[in-house]
Amino acid sequence: MISTDRKIFEENSPVRQRVFDYGSLVDKLNIIVLNKAPKDLPDKKVFDISEKVTVYPTNSKSKFHYIFDAMEIAGLLKEADLITAQDPYETGFIAWRISKKQKAKLELQVHTDIFSKYFAKQSYFNKVRVIFSKFLLKKADHIRVVSKRIKLSLTEKLQEKTTTLSIFTSPTFIQMFEPSFNLKEKYPQFKFIMIMMSRLEKEKNISMAISALKKVVEVFPKTGLIIVGDGSLQKSLKRQARRAGLEENVIFKKWTNDPISYYKTADLLLSTSNYEGYGLTLTEAILSHCPILSTKVGIVGEILSSNNAFLCDVGDEDCFTQNIINAQQHPEMMKEFEQKAYTDYLKKMPQTEGEVLDKLHKAWEETIKER
Repeated sequence: MISTDRKIFEENSPVRQRVFDYGSLVDKLNIIVLNKAPKDLPDKKVFDISEKVTVYPTNSKSKFHYIFDAMEIAGLLKEADLITAQDPYETGFIAWRISKKQKAKLELQVHTDIFSKYFAKQSYFNKVRVIFSKFLLKKADHIRVVSKRIKLSLTEKLQEKTTTLSIFTSPTFIQMFEPSFNLKEKYPQFKFIMIMMSRLEKEKNISMAISALKKVVEVFPKTGLIIVGDGSLQKSLKRQARRAGLEENVIFKKWTNDPISYYKTADLLLSTSNYEGYGLTLTEAILSHCPILSTKVGIVGEILSSNNAFLCDVGDEDCFTQNIINAQQHPEMMKEFEQKAYTDYLKKMPQTEGEVLDKLHKAWEETIKER
């Protein structure tokens, strides 16, 4: 497995638990993590997560060295039956090179809606990633995507070798979870509290949410927006809120390991993303019985619809403004939406992690059977 997820270095992280579970499906899982030599792992060449799962950080001098360091590590390991990568561009290219050298099967994972027009518009590098993806996906023996939206964005030929495997979220865990705080008690100045759980980056379009809020407070002045997350746009977003006169209405909080307490005690989740492959925040909000106002991305169309959520086209600020006002004017509609969304999720998505792992195991077995 080729990965860039540094969360695997954290002992109790969900990422580490996930790869631990993946290890139960195979005889041996070796994970090469592309990373620059971190201060907290200066001498750590390799470490075991379990008897079956071993992690090899590249500890590279720079990103330029990732491919060479990863290829060197792979050359020292026993030849694999399957090489899997978390994306069809950077890690996918490395996985493809290793699979060719070891004559192994290649699986490419797609977690982002890379063929959305907004993805390519995001940056020059994303345009290059789209080109790489079109080339590498044709080379893959198996493609794993996290939503039907992504699968439908692929060509018909690629869809034939694609498995849709969503990110598992436990309905039971969230249902039983007791919030550690109540937003209504923490912020009694607000009569209506919206939350955004997001990286503060351009593709999340949080700026639009702040612009919409400026119009909303003219009708409902006690509307609050709590933005939970970190990112490169934090200073500019705070500046925007200040210039709009919304310092009292917009509260910024660092990312949290307790998102469920936010979902369970907020009135509405806002998601203004330009594109999403899946949208984990949407799933967590659904299972927390938190009503949703979202752009038409990720699981919208698969689980969410106009029957169970407030939906807007990407970039439609007026739609967000009006729906935030509608939500406050019609609380009975919000209640109906959150109940329907929850019911629809349970009908369409896996209820246990075992279901997801079984599907993944079957996909891996079928991919390597012709080896």
